[in-house]
Amino acid sequence: MINVVILGGKGGGTLAAQTVLALARAHGSHRLIGYLNDRLEIGTPLHGGAVIGRFEDWARLEGDVSFVAPLHKAGAMQENARRIASLIIPAASWAALADPTANLADDVRVGRGSVVSPGAQIGPDSSIGPHCFLRTGAVVSHDVMVAGNVYLGQRSIVLGYGRIGTGAHIGPGAIIRDGISVGKFAVVGMGAVVTRNVPPFAIVQGVPARITGAVTPVDSPAEDPVRASRVRP
Repeated sequence: MINVVILGGKGGGTLAAQTVLALARAHGSHRLIGYLNDRLEIGTPLHGGAVIGRFEDWARLEGDVSFVAPLHKAGAMQENARRIASLIIPAASWAALADPTANLADDVRVGRGSVVSPGAQIGPDSSIGPHCFLRTGAVVSHDVMVAGNVYLGQRSIVLGYGRIGTGAHIGPGAIIRDGISVGKFAVVGMGAVVTRNVPPFAIVQGVPARITGAVTPVDSPAEDPVRASRVRP
């Protein structure tokens, strides 16, 4: 039994809970213990559970507990990555979750702390870094490398040989053409079609996608190495 505690709340946290509960129903392999949240009062009910403490309370939890922290907000990925790293949760204590309806090739590696939502697909020879969130229907084709703390929105598509940098945020319905690289902490807007490499920290939108702005760089921890593992059913 994998006991899961979610760092977060409404939105990403409750969507991650949906996957934990689906795994519990399908395999009896996972159990949702509750949420850690810095804003809501302890005892506040959330999907499938309730708030049981603050982020720093992770170290006080007894027993064999695993964590996910789906904290992915466009423009705030640097701060959220730094917040996760500041907790110093051991690498082995992060869970890698894939919904039973997700379609993963046999050789796919999914980083610790990542969540793969219902209907998402990951093709052969692709890898997903730590603390990523693939939303419903997201498609990662073959030979794609996704770094850590990346968000792939609903029905976004990354075609073959793509490279997605640390902390990039790919909006719902966006398409990343084959062989394209998206730089670290870049933001790809909803429905954009990316046909050229995207520089780090750039904001791109439209069809074809063009640079429309930039994310302000802030101090952030060193990029996480990809600690990947097979997703346990």
